Amino acid sequence: MFMPSRRIKFGSLCFRFQQLDSTMNFCSRLAELGFPQGAAVMAEEQTAGRGTKGRRWHSAAGQGLYVSFLLRPEPKLLNYVSLLAGLAAREAIKLLTAVDIRLKWPNDLVIKGKKLGGILCEGVSSGGKAAVVVGIGINVNHQPEDFPPEIADLATSLAIITGQKQDQEILFAFLGKNLELWYNKLEKGLVSEIIQSFKANLSFSPGQRLMVEEISGKKVEGTFVDLEEKGGIVLRIGQEQKVFYSSEIIKIFS
Repeated sequence: MFMPSRRIKFGSLCFRFQQLDSTMNFCSRLAELGFPQGAAVMAEEQTAGRGTKGRRWHSAAGQGLYVSFLLRPEPKLLNYVSLLAGLAAREAIKLLTAVDIRLKWPNDLVIKGKKLGGILCEGVSSGGKAAVVVGIGINVNHQPEDFPPEIADLATSLAIITGQKQDQEILFAFLGKNLELWYNKLEKGLVSEIIQSFKANLSFSPGQRLMVEEISGKKVEGTFVDLEEKGGIVLRIGQEQKVFYSSEIIKIFS
């Protein structure tokens, strides 16, 4: 068994593959073997990449950044991991391209209504201790023809946005540094800074109408009020307010 130190520089230990079924699967195995938080798995292409709710994550060969990181947060901090990963990805993209993207709670990277990337967090059993695999997929050098027809009108890439080919390795380096920065804040208990920063970069504003889909499949429409202290989204539905955690925003009304 690998005997880890408590922490390594995020991404400094990185398993790289030309092709892999899923970086999430391989990183989960690293967690089970006791690898340290900060370890990463990256692939040029995924044959079975996945997003939220088991959806397939299209991973065009050599065109995107497909990477998973291993984190070992305290159980009480799990709710914030997806949020800080979104912030880290947003800042990495801005450092590379100066493009200011928005965050669609809880796990999408968007710009002008189109999806640029996404975050997937999955818990892993690791010697009786909590571990989380954080998958981050970013469309980097995709051209319109690289997207399947069913998502071609919904997705975009950094190359499409900027008109220039971008360097995935530099983006990966920025991502690792910013993920570690935000994770350090989490470990120090600065959860309010994470919440406020995420809220400041949302793709929608207070007072806007949203439709969310709960785990049960039930769709609920309401007015966005705020993000609460544990990272849940607060909607006003009629005369009441309701907090949603494990849900997905499926429509933002203009």
